[in-house]
Amino acid sequence: MPAEALALPSAYMIRVRVPEASEAATLAVALEEQGAAVERDGDVVTSVWAASDADHPHLWGEHFFPELVFFLRSWAGAKPDRQLVVLDERPLSV
Repeated sequence: MPAEALALPSAYMIRVRVPEASEAATLAVALEEQGAAVERDGDVVTSVWAASDADHPHLWGEHFFPELVFFLRSWAGAKPDRQLVVLDERPLSV
């Protein structure tokens, strides 16, 4: 295996604030259903999303992780009580 393959991140951590704690709970469940590891503290949801081939981990330095972005945008839609504020995000090697 090439050395650069070992250095690629294998997951992406994102911490978001959801305007309503009840919607944060809904998001936490939805992320878990997609296979993410999730922690929730009130209106803040922290998720570790495992990389897939579609996520192109070699491009994560440019913040490109389409499956997670698509999921979060689809979940939030145009509902005001689901508009997410990103508090922290970064690639992880797990």
